[in-house]
Amino acid sequence: MSPSGRVALAGPISVLLTTIVLLGSQDHLQKENDFRLAPTAADCTYLKAPDSFPYSVELHRREVSDRSAKLGTYLEPILVRSPLTSADQAPMPRKNLVDDHIFSRLEAAGIQPAPLTSDQEFLRRVTLDLTGRIPSVSDVVNFLSDPSPAKRDNLVDSLMASPEFVDKWTMFFGDLYKVNAAATNVTVYQQGRDAMVSYLRTAISENKPYNEMATDLITAAGDNFSHGEANWVVNGTVPMGPAQDTYDGQAVNLASMFLGINVVDCLLCHDGARHLDTVNLWGKDRKRAEMWGLSAFFAQTRMARQAYPPVPAVSEYVVSDLSAGEYTLNTTNGNRSARQRIGNVTSVVPTYPFTGESIAPDTNRRQALAMDVTGDVQFSRAIVNYIWGKLMVEAFVTPASAFDLARLDPDKPPPAPWTLQPTNPQLLNALSRWFGENGYDLRQLIALIAKSNAYQLSSAYPGAWKPDYVPFYARHFVRRLDAEEIHDAVVKATGILPSYVMDYAGSLTPLPPVSWAMQLPDTREPRTNGTTAQFLNAFGRGDRDLAARDSSGSVLQGLSLMNNTFVMQRIHANNNGSTVQRLLAVTSDRYAIIGYLFFATLGRYATNEELSIALATMQRLGNTRGAEALQWALLNKVDFIYNY
Repeated sequence: MSPSGRVALAGPISVLLTTIVLLGSQDHLQKENDFRLAPTAADCTYLKAPDSFPYSVELHRREVSDRSAKLGTYLEPILVRSPLTSADQAPMPRKNLVDDHIFSRLEAAGIQPAPLTSDQEFLRRVTLDLTGRIPSVSDVVNFLSDPSPAKRDNLVDSLMASPEFVDKWTMFFGDLYKVNAAATNVTVYQQGRDAMVSYLRTAISENKPYNEMATDLITAAGDNFSHGEANWVVNGTVPMGPAQDTYDGQAVNLASMFLGINVVDCLLCHDGARHLDTVNLWGKDRKRAEMWGLSAFFAQTRMARQAYPPVPAVSEYVVSDLSAGEYTLNTTNGNRSARQRIGNVTSVVPTYPFTGESIAPDTNRRQALAMDVTGDVQFSRAIVNYIWGKLMVEAFVTPASAFDLARLDPDKPPPAPWTLQPTNPQLLNALSRWFGENGYDLRQLIALIAKSNAYQLSSAYPGAWKPDYVPFYARHFVRRLDAEEIHDAVVKATGILPSYVMDYAGSLTPLPPVSWAMQLPDTREPRTNGTTAQFLNAFGRGDRDLAARDSSGSVLQGLSLMNNTFVMQRIHANNNGSTVQRLLAVTSDRYAIIGYLFFATLGRYATNEELSIALATMQRLGNTRGAEALQWALLNKVDFIYNY
């Protein structure tokens, strides 16, 4: 027996363990209907984005609780647990700022946190969260056998130094900034998209401070095929209307992406009164004219479209700053309601609406805007919230771009019936200050969270769980893997690397093929492989334009894992290079075969029941068909597509 009480394996692969998988329907894990407040204004563009509309807090917490509880019930036989001891009832050790806030709050509320998760669960969780890949067999073996008390911190450091970390977080920022070759409003072509991805990849690889990244994007100049950061400005284009529509589009992107404030979109059409009265306390008192001040920062930005000589059918944009140009109040057509003069005022002075500060007449407007944005604590709050939500599943503010600036300060709580908006406003503010004080270092922020005991709590809760515990982070919440993570998990588990052609006529440089979905430049690739694109789309990767990512379950997802050729061409002994083929070539020991497949696919030991079923299946089908059936079954386990 192993120290954990699991059956140890013998044979040529002696370090391996065991298991087989009980197939279960995923239907009961499908996400419940989205819960939102009833719209209050049919003409508000803010309300046209349902995924950006605030959840009912109570219903949202119930949904989070139910998802974790349902998967927890399914995983109960799998999770490595020991009987609770007096040590489990003792205060949780605190490793850093995150733990100080989380566990102090739990203690004050009399809520017992879940125990720390097991090593095998932590390994899989943090590997997926930091790199988007599942751990390899050698990763599992080495980590579980490592006696060092610092091995978890060391693992975090190792993962953050890996190329896979760059892949995962380039994808993250590609989603945040909606990096696309073509969107509804503007086409930057594959050349512009690739230049933007290259900029992000370099910034993540070099750990560029986040305030410098934001400044690069907001102030970018040059042609968007050579200067990737210029694509952020270009992507704010709003066609079929006056120039003010585009200035508004750029202001909306800036407020949402860098500040997490999506009500700007609403306020650029009308005042907040009667539209945001029950939605956003800060926004309900704001005037449309205030938001025009934000748009006015872009009124001297020129985006000249010109032919791209190597490919006549393709156009690039050259971004520059003019010495003149105002946000004038003289429009009666376009995508927003008319902009009319206010008394004698016919144009708007650039004014940062979140502080009321204006700029000197001869100041470069976008440079001044970048300074205002990056110097605003809300800039730090927004990115802290985005990353916290990615790692902890439950963001401080949900949706992550729906901040209410009047409900963030615990020292100045809002009037009833309003409540503080963040799940833990003290921690959000403390982390935001810490982030700025530590040089806006994204890697340090990610490491701080991942190394905390709060992040490392088990997803299984030993006591009676209540939805009211959600904002206390008393357990780790489960999440379904993103589409790219599922693709890459199938590839890594089965051992057969695909090759997706990325190069195209007119590419800026020859582009090598890629094998991992996390390396794809946008969520419409690979355009050269319809089967894989169909598989990825089934898992709700969205389009970075009109369709957001969606982790809901569906029948199509189940069918894709069971029958899609992307899966079926990787599980057989006659599929060259497959894990099954390589495994059968070196051993006939059924314990070793079962154990290796479990480690390769699920990163864990098998339960005794799973081992018994697996052995019986291989006895009935023989080693070859039995191994193939087991590989297929493991890919269709519920825990394969969830991170817990």
